[in-house]
Amino acid sequence: MKKLIVAAVMCLGTAAFAQDTTGTPQHPAPSAPSNRQMNGPSTGVEAQQVGPAIGDTAKKLVGADKAAQEQADAVNKTGMWKEKDAFSLTGTVKAKDDDDITLARTGTLPEVKLDVRDQTKVTLDGKAVKASELPEGASVRAKFQLNGDDSVALELKATSPKK
Repeated sequence: MKKLIVAAVMCLGTAAFAQDTTGTPQHPAPSAPSNRQMNGPSTGVEAQQVGPAIGDTAKKLVGADKAAQEQADAVNKTGMWKEKDAFSLTGTVKAKDDDDITLARTGTLPEVKLDVRDQTKVTLDGKAVKASELPEGASVRAKFQLNGDDSVALELKATSPKK
């Protein structure tokens, strides 16, 4: 009998606590917050815009942008490219110009766009060429490194496509 009473009290207590005191969406309780209180006043600025703006301003104040740019300029001017820190990949030439090259990779791997700079070593069948001279469909073995958001090609070794 005691177990039955305890079970009944537990069920009724749980049901009492489970009731929503704010009512239903169609009929909210008088004490429920209004839509204006829930959404708050509008400032006209989205939250996604605030974080990057604060980050950019902080970098400018402490000079982080300038230091990163100076480092990138030093690497570009002196050609101090660290082969030991390079990544490698293989693919075929899909698109190219003087400034970048896009390589298609096998299977479901995504395309890769590499920045080509003056220091990039580009060869086609063992001969030095410009990146814009690489034929579409040429097989490429690339070494690259990351420079901020850019993938910078250090070396592109291409072989002509088979006819």
